[in-house]
Amino acid sequence: MEKIDVAVLGIGAMGKTHAEAAKASPYVGKIYGYEPDPERCRSRAKEIGILPATLDAILNDPKIRFVSIAASNDAHVTLAEAALKAGKAVLCEKPMGSTLEEAIHLIRVKQQTKGFLQIGFELHYSKMYRQIKDWIDQGLIGDVVNVQCRYFCCEFHRKNNWRSNSTGSFLIGEKLSHYLDLQRWFFSRDQKPETVYSLSAPKVISYFNHRDNHQISTRYSKGGVASLNFVMYSAESYHADPLVELLAKQSDDGHYLQYLVCGTKGVLETDVFKRRMRRFAFSDVEDGIDNKIVETITFPKEEDQIHFHNTHGQNVRVIELVAKGLPPEVPAEDAFETMRLCFAAEKSEDTGKIIRMDELPTA
Repeated sequence: MEKIDVAVLGIGAMGKTHAEAAKASPYVGKIYGYEPDPERCRSRAKEIGILPATLDAILNDPKIRFVSIAASNDAHVTLAEAALKAGKAVLCEKPMGSTLEEAIHLIRVKQQTKGFLQIGFELHYSKMYRQIKDWIDQGLIGDVVNVQCRYFCCEFHRKNNWRSNSTGSFLIGEKLSHYLDLQRWFFSRDQKPETVYSLSAPKVISYFNHRDNHQISTRYSKGGVASLNFVMYSAESYHADPLVELLAKQSDDGHYLQYLVCGTKGVLETDVFKRRMRRFAFSDVEDGIDNKIVETITFPKEEDQIHFHNTHGQNVRVIELVAKGLPPEVPAEDAFETMRLCFAAEKSEDTGKIIRMDELPTA
């Protein structure tokens, strides 16, 4: 088996996750890490157990075939463009740009270089959501007509964090892009977002430079409707207790991360904090429609990450694709359409208007 050398650009907390995935891959030889501050680069690389390197050394080393980008959001486009032009395969964390224009630029660079570019929408690799997609693709709930997501949590970014100091509708591109992307995935590919209307109530968290709540409604081209309701402060603040398991506590203190995917023949439900997926089926009875739970899947806490945030599994798989010379499984152009949806929601909140997707520029 031929092994490839890889590099992680940005070796903070998320960068460590990327490095650990590289260590787990049988297709990886040497692993390099980059931070712009040389001393931090050396200390973090030593802590993580990888090799420190400058950006120029990484870009100019033909043995390094794969680069994953886990730097701060404002560096994504610059680093991805440099890596693509250097002939590297790239996995880049979302968002793919701070503006729609940046995202368009990155897609054009990818197309001009004919390079490998995949954006880190790891929920495509998470077992909970893959199960929902499998049920949909089997036709078990008929045609999808309505997708609802409720996401309520506590504020965990804290003061003076780069996330809390970010501006604009930061949470849409950084966090909610995952869940808007799932909505697109659950609708058939011939149903495309057509209009977006998003609202945000007055901010509660004073030290956020961005909005702390979003209600995003999307109408799809065949009449389907999706809604994402997000509040960043409604659940009880979490303070680690070694005697209480994390999700067990959060499942009853105001934390919710649930999907309802409604079809013409039934409904699918995911519940992160209950570690559960359920399938409901409709049947005709004499006096109307009967709805019954026909399938329930649960999972243990040891499988939390692979079920609902499988960054590790995504990265291991993408490295395999690169090593074997295969194309991305989640094309950058598809991720770009999710980012267009994010920027449409932001524009709707800024203007108070319904935004038509066909009025936004595309690549």
